[in-house]
Amino acid sequence: MDSLLKLPEGAAYRESNDRAHVEATHQGGVIYITGTCDSLQRQVEYYEALYHTARDALDQTEQSLLQELQKKTPTTPWWADLAMLMLGYIVGAAATIFVTKDKIFKK
Repeated sequence: MDSLLKLPEGAAYRESNDRAHVEATHQGGVIYITGTCDSLQRQVEYYEALYHTARDALDQTEQSLLQELQKKTPTTPWWADLAMLMLGYIVGAAATIFVTKDKIFKK
């Protein structure tokens, strides 16, 4: 530990044993130690690539499903919506007249 503290600022100590690598750096009075292993690194890269492939496939499937849904969903023109609104007003007014007319004659 003392020999690591004696490292100059920004210097690094590296040691390798087969596929395992260790690096110790001294920065601002703090010792940072990083370890890697080639076979582990390959596995991480493999699973990251697998994840990205699956994510991209999922995004592409989602986009195609949304486009298909938009094609299947019929949109009504604005005048049809206006006609339904007017029909609702007419039916509501007729029902109100019918109910109040009936009450007026019962008095």
